[in-house]
Amino acid sequence: MQITGEKALENILEDAIYFYKDTILDSDHIALDNLFMILDKHIHDDNFIHITGEINGGITEGGTTLTLETNIVNLPLRYTNQLRKLIWPEKEDNQVNIYMIIENVDVSQSNLKIALASSVAAYLDDDASVKIKISQWFDEQLANIVIAQNKVEENDDPENKTSDN
Repeated sequence: MQITGEKALENILEDAIYFYKDTILDSDHIALDNLFMILDKHIHDDNFIHITGEINGGITEGGTTLTLETNIVNLPLRYTNQLRKLIWPEKEDNQVNIYMIIENVDVSQSNLKIALASSVAAYLDDDASVKIKISQWFDEQLANIVIAQNKVEENDDPENKTSDN
């Protein structure tokens, strides 16, 4: 799927973005079915898509936020000032991509990690393999968060600390 730079900027600057937010239960298996259902429903839209799943209230509540977005640049759609500088309105054939974003205090110094899932065209050709890639990436990131949280808990555990006496 291609989009003009002018239409991409219009989507971003005029907030012509389809927003969806869901609550995801915190469990051993994170269900992404609702996010995928919304993605399938709106993947053909001319407007960009921002689909969010919040675990434990999302990043704003100290939890985790999982997001799927369509865009032509690998920056979250909320970074309008930076996107305005990176998108050229005169460019006619920008490829629309699907990006995976995870936000949690233990994911990176900026609390955010973003990766390319695929182009929208590739998703339309083979959505099953892209959904597997998305699921695996989110699973990997969530596992890394658990490891980081366990390390913090181990360091905070008074039984693991030795005294100088």
